[in-house]
Amino acid sequence: MRILCSFLACTLLAFACSAQAQHHFWPFGFNAGLDFSSGTPVAISTPLSTDEGCTSICDVAGQLLFYSDGENVWDRNNNVMPNGTGLFGSFSSSQSALIVPVPDDPQRFYLFTAPAQAGEWVGQPNAAYSIVDMAANGGNGDVVTANVLLDGPVTERLTATYHANGRDVWVLYHRWESDAYLAYLVTCLGVEGPVVTHIGQAMHGNPDGSGASPIGCMRMNRQGDRLGNTWGRSVPITNSEWLSTAYFEVLDFDNSTGQLSNIRSDSIGGTPELFSRGYGVEFSPNGTLVYMSDQGLVNGNGGYSTIRQYDLTSADPMNNAYVVATENRAFGSLQLAPDGKIYVARLNGATYLSAITNPDVPGPGCGIVNNAVSTGTHPSTWGLPNHWDTYPTSPPDDPIALRDTLLCSVDDAITLDATWAHPFHTPSYLWSTGETSASITVDSSGRYTVEVQLPCSMLVDTVDVRFGGTLFSLGSDRSTCDDVPATLDPGPVSGSMLWSTGDTSRSITVQDAGTYTLWLTDTLGCTSSDAVVVTTRNCECPLYLPNAFTPNGDGINDRLAVGMDCTPTAFELVVFDRWGRSIHRSTEPSLTWNGDALPTGVYTYMLSYVWQAQDGERRVRRTGSVTLVR
Repeated sequence: MRILCSFLACTLLAFACSAQAQHHFWPFGFNAGLDFSSGTPVAISTPLSTDEGCTSICDVAGQLLFYSDGENVWDRNNNVMPNGTGLFGSFSSSQSALIVPVPDDPQRFYLFTAPAQAGEWVGQPNAAYSIVDMAANGGNGDVVTANVLLDGPVTERLTATYHANGRDVWVLYHRWESDAYLAYLVTCLGVEGPVVTHIGQAMHGNPDGSGASPIGCMRMNRQGDRLGNTWGRSVPITNSEWLSTAYFEVLDFDNSTGQLSNIRSDSIGGTPELFSRGYGVEFSPNGTLVYMSDQGLVNGNGGYSTIRQYDLTSADPMNNAYVVATENRAFGSLQLAPDGKIYVARLNGATYLSAITNPDVPGPGCGIVNNAVSTGTHPSTWGLPNHWDTYPTSPPDDPIALRDTLLCSVDDAITLDATWAHPFHTPSYLWSTGETSASITVDSSGRYTVEVQLPCSMLVDTVDVRFGGTLFSLGSDRSTCDDVPATLDPGPVSGSMLWSTGDTSRSITVQDAGTYTLWLTDTLGCTSSDAVVVTTRNCECPLYLPNAFTPNGDGINDRLAVGMDCTPTAFELVVFDRWGRSIHRSTEPSLTWNGDALPTGVYTYMLSYVWQAQDGERRVRRTGSVTLVR
C-alpha cells in the first residue's frame, strides 16, 4: 500500500512521527514547569498558574509553540496570545485543555476545552474548541477562532488518539448526567461527529449539586485501542459524614469507528472508614498496564491517597489491582513523559513530582520514587499537561491492508476487499479493472490496483494475484518383482521436487513396497502432490498368503496356510496380536494355523524366507496383516 498525500499532509505525518520532542515543555501548577529537552527534566518557571488542567505543544525540534490552562493561551515567549483569553476551559477543570494539530496544516492547531464542574462554576457546560494559527502574529501565534461550542453538558474529562488511518484524530469527552462517551473526529474538513457510545455508569451528582462526579481524568493508551476513566462520587449520610467511592473503568476503543465496548470496572472505598475519589489515569507505554490515582483527602489534607496498577493481560485485572504507593499527601494527575517514566502531581505545596520509573513492569518492579524531580520554588498541584500523543506509533503504511495473494487452485477465484470504514463519509472506489465496488472477484493472475477516494486524500493499493499449481501424475499403483527396482517419475514438469524418501531428484528408483509421495513446488510457489503405492512379489519363487481366514469348521478356508512354488532353504512366519505379542510361529510352509480360539480381529505378521535362485541365494522379508473371522 502507498498513501498518496499532498506536501502538507506528508509534513503533518512527519510531525506526528517526531512527537517525542512535541512534549518537551511542561507548564503546570503554580508557575511550575519542567523542560525535558536535555533528556532529564529540569525545573523552569512559567506565568501559568492553575489548580488542575493544562496543556502544551512544541515543534518537531522540541521548541515551544504555545501552552494553555483552558482559559488563557501563552506563546513561546510566555506572552498571552492575541485573543488568547476567555476560553471556555477552566483552571479548575481536571483536563481543561487539549491540543490537536489540524490535518494537512502544520501551522494550525485545535485547542479543545472542558468546563469545570460540568459548568456549575462558570455557567458554560459544553465542550468547545478554538483554533490557534502559528503563522499569525509574526510566527508567535494568534487565537483566530474562539469557543466553538460542541455537545454538553460534559464532565472535566478530555483525551484523544489517532484514527486508524494515522492521520485524523479522535477527541473524546464524557457527557454529564449520562452514560454517554462522545468521540469527535478531527479531519481535514473540520470537527465531525460525535460518535456516541452509551456504556457504563452515568456520572451524576447529588440533588444539592455536590458529589464531585464531574472531576477526574480519562486517557487513551498510545496504541489507541483502550480508554481508562476514573471519577468519584460522595453521598452524605449525616450533616458531617459522607460516603465517597472512587470508580475506575477500562474500555476497548475501535479507532476506525469511534465506538467503545467491553467495559471492565472497579470501585474503591464507599464506607465511612474508606473515603475515596478517583482522579488520575495513565497507561504504560506498551498499553498492557494502566495506573489510576485515588484520594480520600478533603482539600488535600488528611486521609490517604493511593496509586493502583491494573494488569490488563491477567484473567481478572479489575479484582487484582496492585497498590503501587500510599501517601497522606495526595496524588494528582499521572502523565507519561518523554523519558519513559510516568510522573505524578503532588498537592499541599509539594515542590516535587513523584514518578513510576518502570511503568511497563507489572507489580513491584514498576518502581515508585516519591521525590523524583524537583519543581524548584514553585509547587505542584492536581494537574500535569494533558498530552494525548506521547510517542505515537508511525501511521500505518497499509491501512487498506490488501496483501499479495497466491492462490494455488486452478479452479477457484478470490475476492479482493478494499472496504474503508469511515463513521461520517462513504468513500468511492476505482479498480484497475474499471469496477467501482468496494470489493471485486478475480479468477486470473495479474496486478490489481484500487483507488479509494476519501475527503481531502486518496489511498492507493496494489496487489499481485497469482494463480498456480502444476497438475502431474505418478501413474497408477503398481506391482513389481521383489528383485526388480521400480522407477517413479512425474513426467515433463518443472519446479522443485521433494519425495517422501527425502530425495529431491526428478525421478527415483525404489525396490521396497510402500507408498511414495512427490511434492512439486512450481516457480510461483504453489505446491501440488501425488502418491503411488508400490507392491512387490517374488517372481521366481512366488508365495501366496491370504489376507483373511475363517476357522468356523465349515471346511472352507478354516486355516491360515502359505502357498509357495519353490522349496525354501529357510522359512519363518510369526503372527502377533494387537499388543505386539507373538501368538503363532511356524518354520515350515506346510504348517498351518487354526487361530487358536482367538477372537475375530486383525493380526499382523512377519514373514521371511530364503531360496536358491540360479544366480545365487535370495532373501525375502515381508510384513502385513491377516483378518481372523469367526
